[in-house]
Amino acid sequence: MSHDDHSQAHHAHGAPLDGGHGGQGFDARLSAPLGDANPPPPGAADHAERAIPPSGPPRGLGPSRSDEGITRPISDSDYFSTDPAVVANISAHIDEYFNQPLDIFPFWETEGKPDRFHVLFARQIEERFPAEQDIRSRIHAYGRTVFRALCVHVAVKRLNQALALVGLMLLATFGPTQFAQWTGTNPMGLALAGGGMLLVLGGFWALNAILFIQYRFRLENDSYELSREIVQRTREIQNLFTNARALSDQAETQFQQDGKGWGQRAMFLTRLTMWLGARMEYLEKHVQMELWRVRRERYWMRWFARLTTPLVLLVWLAVFALEPAPEGREAAFRGLQAVAVLIGGLVTWLSYFRWRTPVTAIQDKLGVDGWVRYASLDVDNAVGEQVRRDKERLVEYRALTRGGR
Repeated sequence: MSHDDHSQAHHAHGAPLDGGHGGQGFDARLSAPLGDANPPPPGAADHAERAIPPSGPPRGLGPSRSDEGITRPISDSDYFSTDPAVVANISAHIDEYFNQPLDIFPFWETEGKPDRFHVLFARQIEERFPAEQDIRSRIHAYGRTVFRALCVHVAVKRLNQALALVGLMLLATFGPTQFAQWTGTNPMGLALAGGGMLLVLGGFWALNAILFIQYRFRLENDSYELSREIVQRTREIQNLFTNARALSDQAETQFQQDGKGWGQRAMFLTRLTMWLGARMEYLEKHVQMELWRVRRERYWMRWFARLTTPLVLLVWLAVFALEPAPEGREAAFRGLQAVAVLIGGLVTWLSYFRWRTPVTAIQDKLGVDGWVRYASLDVDNAVGEQVRRDKERLVEYRALTRGGR
């Protein structure tokens, strides 16, 4: 169903609840067009030209939106400006969240396979909160960086495993002959081949340990940097939230003789307060969604490692078993082959169970305990407290007025 079809269905006449006009439970209001009985608030009308939001935050920065009256990003000095044009621009952003109906059948989807839920949710956030596009892009890029680094880490571990196994096979097959030619005695060549296998094991351990330290350091560094940016953004939103609450009371001095003007300003500041809280909430949900994807990807990469690690070993064993023994050195070759298989099994075990991505690396370095969270804003009580104070002052004013008479 196209978006135009949804719009037509949205404005269609309602049907009786029981299939007739005289049945119990019939509501006469349903017989009137929805558009007339319940007109949408400003900003909630359907737009056939609505831009299709991307499935993930775009890279780079640009204008918040190019249509529907939102043409430029909001600067910090704009939030509390009294310029009508600036107020209208911010109000358009607020309308985009509060007054936009949620598409039950998203207008951008086709007859094909529906989007995954995380894509659907990301597009909803992208469409309603363009003001946070920069930080969402940063969070999304962080998640993709973590996944790519994980893929490289797993691939390098499998490559090092394969190279170590090949080295063991070469030492068992050609080592005794070559070393015997250098030393002049077969026992010495056999001993050097065995020592070379131990060096392969040590080199495999050292190389993987060094690469893992670099991998973990980069992961922790990226996590710390992202956490710093999120802390900065959440504190900025918290400061704006606190200022919006305070200005609702302070604006009284500017509108002492203009109750209507003060009411309009207080309404805008109250909507701004609620919208800032919504931005904080959905920024937190976006972080949760991206980290959920990272955890899911890590889970499947672990299964990939469980399959590929023994597969590399089995292929190596099959090739190694078919390798013919050198003439006159069959006993030495079989002995070295047994040692190589033991060391190869140890290499495979280390390749899977050692140098694994730490489960708590991201969680520890992100340091979410230091973030300003949506729950700490206490939006419902903040707005409710403002209304309570206004009601109390109104009653006190009436009492003083009556007393003066």
